[in-house]
Amino acid sequence: MNKETPLVSIVIPTHNRKKSVERLIKSVINSTYKNIEIIVVDDFSSDGSNKYLSNRFKNKKNIKIVRNKRNQFTAESRNVGLRISKGDFVFFIDDDNVLDKKTIVELVKAFLLDERIGELGPVNYNFNKKNKVLWFVTKRNMFTTKTYQPRDLSGVVSKKMWSTADIPNAFMIRSSIIKNNKIYFMKYYGIMYEESDFAYRIRNLGYKVMVVKGAKIYHDIEISEKGEKRKDYMSHFMEDKRRLFVFGRNRLIFHSIYSNRFQFLSILLFWNWFFVFYYIYKVISYSGVGNFSIPKKLSLAHSYIKGTIDGIRFVFSNERLY
Repeated sequence: MNKETPLVSIVIPTHNRKKSVERLIKSVINSTYKNIEIIVVDDFSSDGSNKYLSNRFKNKKNIKIVRNKRNQFTAESRNVGLRISKGDFVFFIDDDNVLDKKTIVELVKAFLLDERIGELGPVNYNFNKKNKVLWFVTKRNMFTTKTYQPRDLSGVVSKKMWSTADIPNAFMIRSSIIKNNKIYFMKYYGIMYEESDFAYRIRNLGYKVMVVKGAKIYHDIEISEKGEKRKDYMSHFMEDKRRLFVFGRNRLIFHSIYSNRFQFLSILLFWNWFFVFYYIYKVISYSGVGNFSIPKKLSLAHSYIKGTIDGIRFVFSNERLY
């Protein structure tokens, strides 16, 4: 390993977002950190992503584009990239982001200062309103399953780094920890909670999971304009009923592993059902981007209920993720 500028592998899973990936790759290329390899994992896209990106970046020797033979979802797509990565550090980032020029430098610098750090993440800002924070920390109530992601940086204004329960969307890991302990993304999760599970296993080995204030990315996930419908995180659930299914299912599976017995009992008896009703209400009353009829909304709500039931079945079936 080059002690000053170790190799960083950038792993980008993608599905039917060739223009977004191109935008992200260009921002990575423009980074001030140059010792990188970029690995794009095309998750069986139907929009010609593989051919399009191969043509656009055919002269870039440090860019690899691989294609899954079937839709593997985010968890396994990251595993595909991880297996072929050569970097001392691996930076996983979703395709709907843009990198600040100094992000990789800031993350690598923080890793090199402390060998007990296993995973680091950047502060997430809104791509459409660059000064608006979308994520800087995750806090999770292990009794209720409620996840908190506050957006006010005032509590950490004097800090350069801070701890977090886990890191969504974009995060860098120390590859030696992953390889030595055979940590990988659980394929069963598919999407939702696979990042949380990954971070919790790193922390359970005694390593730190932290956020670096000087590292920034811009996430193209939220738009709020006067006179227009609002695009927010909920729109992802409304556009893809599988996401609602795995959200209901994986929430229970995750907490069956990481909540203690008393906490999980409270989840099964009360909190799980509280959130079932809460998300049914959120889906039925949704008025954001897109046109959703009542039958469509009921179908989406049914997906969440079905996922919840499948999660309960999994928990009591003695099946194992690991």
